[in-house]
Amino acid sequence: METSNATEEKKISSKTKKILLAMLAVLCVIYVAGFIYFQNHFLFGTKMSDQNIGGKTIDQVEALLSQSTNDYQLEITGRKNLKDAINGKDLDLQISLGDSIKNGMKDQNPFLWFIGAQGKNKELKADVTYDQTKLAKEIRQLDCFQKENVIAPENAKIILKDGKYTVKKEIYGTTVNEEKLTKKVKESLAKIHTSLDLKEEKCYVDPTLLQDDDRFEKGMKQAEKLADVTITYDFDYTTEKVDKSMIQKWIIFDKEQNAKLSYRRVLNYIETLAKKYDTYSTIRTVKDAAGNDHKIYFGSYGWKISQTKEAKALMKVIEAGKDVKREPIYMYKAICRKKGNIDWDDTYALVNIQSQSMVFIKDGKAVVSSSVVTGDVTKGHGTPTGAYAVMYKERNQTLTGQGYASPVSYWMPFTTNTGFHDANWRSSFGGNIYKGNGSHGCVNMPSGNAAALYSVIEPGTPVFVY
Repeated sequence: METSNATEEKKISSKTKKILLAMLAVLCVIYVAGFIYFQNHFLFGTKMSDQNIGGKTIDQVEALLSQSTNDYQLEITGRKNLKDAINGKDLDLQISLGDSIKNGMKDQNPFLWFIGAQGKNKELKADVTYDQTKLAKEIRQLDCFQKENVIAPENAKIILKDGKYTVKKEIYGTTVNEEKLTKKVKESLAKIHTSLDLKEEKCYVDPTLLQDDDRFEKGMKQAEKLADVTITYDFDYTTEKVDKSMIQKWIIFDKEQNAKLSYRRVLNYIETLAKKYDTYSTIRTVKDAAGNDHKIYFGSYGWKISQTKEAKALMKVIEAGKDVKREPIYMYKAICRKKGNIDWDDTYALVNIQSQSMVFIKDGKAVVSSSVVTGDVTKGHGTPTGAYAVMYKERNQTLTGQGYASPVSYWMPFTTNTGFHDANWRSSFGGNIYKGNGSHGCVNMPSGNAAALYSVIEPGTPVFVY
């Protein structure tokens, strides 16, 4: 019985050996065949510019490259359904084996063909050449660079909508960075890639500030606080209010989204105030003692807001965060303000060049009247016409100028180097004396009348010359 079992086991062992030997023989044949085959074929897993060339000969790869040269086209896609292409023929594109592929065949180890391509032999590169100038031209002609297809990116930003601040979402747009695109195209050509997605390859110029940025919330809170104040301008007969709705339009945000007032916008508002309320150097209609109207053109009298100073002052007042009533900072002031931009009351002086006379009206009544001699028009010294105001008054002054020095007892200037004064060197006044023997521009008066005027007129009193 034992002998029978032993015999059976010997038969099985012999059969197993034969099978193993047969399998080994087959493997040897396969190995040798593979060794021979991969003497002139690339190992499995070998890639050339992302193309699998495992199992191909040099000639087959060369034929493949020749076909690629003839048919090559780089398809470009992007936002707004952009579809474009660069054709190899337009670039004089040439794709050849190159040393990388040739050496790749030499460097591979056919003895280890069964484990496939490894290490430096895993990916080989073809030689790609083209005309750089033609490529640059083709890139500039792509649809993505044509004006009608370019949408500029916009950062998210704080906007004012219906009296409330909100964040407007960013716009990605379609503006392409030409330098980045050129780089990616060249990389695609070098690897014989046939497609390029501008969005995936980050070729677009994208917004840098997005809607979910935490700085927006901080900026909006700052803006709400800054605008929560009311400034009232007092113009005597009326007022102007600067309230929240107005201030909100003046607020801008810096790069960090901090809220601040725009000097230019505040100044624009002050400029509108000045246009509305300034009376300096305007045309006026003034009544003489007899009730006749006279047009007074320009001069240097009237209200004039100092626009730059007031804009800066207003910004500080708003930033202080307190409701206030204020008067603008003026460069020039008049006696009063009345509706219709009337800036004088019932006390003023009139000088009539044609009649060579003056009158001082106080509280609506003529209190000083006099013949005068005004500036000599034949010598270019005519007394300037317009609206002015008495600057100051002084006794016993010597008036000097080119070729003269005249002592006077009563000096009441109303513009630069020009004013009322006595002229005791004259024996007569009025008439046509000012045409040939007039003053250097001042209003000459008899001494008694000059003294009378000096006693009643005050600095700031309007003087109308016509």
